[in-house]
Amino acid sequence: MPMSGSNLQRVTARPDAAEQALIIEVSGPFNLDVHRDFRRAYESQGQRFARYTVNLKQCTAVDSTGLGMLLLLRDYSQLEKDDLLITHCSRDVRMVLRYASFDQLFTIHSA
Repeated sequence: MPMSGSNLQRVTARPDAAEQALIIEVSGPFNLDVHRDFRRAYESQGQRFARYTVNLKQCTAVDSTGLGMLLLLRDYSQLEKDDLLITHCSRDVRMVLRYASFDQLFTIHSA
């Protein structure tokens, strides 16, 4: 299924060698529209990292598909809560994550 006509890249990833981490940033709604790009962000790295950080500073909302993608990252990484970070959450996004009990699976930091 083709993505929207926008050239705006809504998912970016950059390795942090000093932290042995991959930082994934999501902009706009974290939903089905970014599923392919989100998976590609960590699967295309050619290595697994000791820590994964999902930066949601520019994320405006998270739906059930976004929650599912976070679970896929958790399964892929095979890491525990301390090495799976979700950072810069807005109040609304943080509430969704807490209602879904994601604070038991990920370390969550507010904006």
